[in-house]
Amino acid sequence: MQDTNQVAARLAKAVHIVQKGEAAESKPCVLVTSVGGRSVGCQILQALLLHGEKYRIVATDADAFSFGLYQVQHRYVVPFAQDPHYLPSILRLVEMEGVNAILPGTEAEVQVLTRHRDDLESVNCRLIANPAEVVSLCSNKWRLYQWLKTNNIGAPRTVLAHEWEDLVAEVGFPIVGKPTEATGGSRSVAILKDDKEVWQYLEETGGSGVIFQEYIGASENEYTVGVLVSETGDVIDSIAIHRKLVGLSLGIERVISGFSYALSTGYSQGHVVKHPLIQQICEGLVVKLGARGPANIQCRLVGDEVKVFEVHPRFSGTTSIRAEVGFNEPDVLIRNYLYNEAFGRLNYQTDVVAIRAFSNAIVPFSVMTNVPRASTL
Repeated sequence: MQDTNQVAARLAKAVHIVQKGEAAESKPCVLVTSVGGRSVGCQILQALLLHGEKYRIVATDADAFSFGLYQVQHRYVVPFAQDPHYLPSILRLVEMEGVNAILPGTEAEVQVLTRHRDDLESVNCRLIANPAEVVSLCSNKWRLYQWLKTNNIGAPRTVLAHEWEDLVAEVGFPIVGKPTEATGGSRSVAILKDDKEVWQYLEETGGSGVIFQEYIGASENEYTVGVLVSETGDVIDSIAIHRKLVGLSLGIERVISGFSYALSTGYSQGHVVKHPLIQQICEGLVVKLGARGPANIQCRLVGDEVKVFEVHPRFSGTTSIRAEVGFNEPDVLIRNYLYNEAFGRLNYQTDVVAIRAFSNAIVPFSVMTNVPRASTL
């Protein structure tokens, strides 16, 4: 296997990108990764498919059993992001398909690809993702909390694992336990009601890689906010969804001492609204952060204070919802990154409700078993 520099150097020499002996199409070729049914990548894909034939879309996933692969003609199975063959496989697809832009659909891929942005740029492929330092900061919830605190942005009181008793003395129970990293879909996140449950949680998680936060506000006051930032760092616009924590959106729900406590999943639905206070704070946050591209903020309104508890410098699980109301982040950013198109505020719908459900794909077994594997091409 050639190393990344060798692959990039070879690809940089290519004057014409061809696929199977045919000249590359003139319309932009966009690679969307990790397009499984409930993934962020599938959300990106659905947003782009709203534009019909405007883009030639290539989709990838680590598993052929992936809904999004069968929504497009050009599909490949690639290694997992942590696999040493992942990046060479992506670069090979860039060469074969004439990829102009990559929109990564998982945090793991965002982290890998942002570290190798220069390799992609050297073969004329734009990575539509935030700077590596922004991704690194937000990937660790303890570092993010310290940054929020330093920048005077409201956030739940947060402590490291060994300080949980200090947190309880200050804010009382219940408290929220979560890993400092890799909590997508609310993995290993828990609402804890007493000392016994905290000790059990520490034992189950290993303890060293977790934080504890105060439980803030009420679940009916939770928002997910997308902020769209141009390649030059200018805020294009923001969009807020007042979350409805029911069905697929409800992660954990507990009744403790007669009061209901709930945490959301990454599968948002609810009311698309204008909320000037929340959007102003979230826009200011991403500017301070140095974001470029998509950013998503999870927060609750507590009285007249906005409390931020998650910042994801990537596309969101609500990307397709936003696109359907006219806030199409993938399309806007492709046009900005590839053609330097400038945008003012977007004219999107508000005062509408987004309700989610599953979709099905019926795929011949022979088609699934013959999806090309990029690592062997």
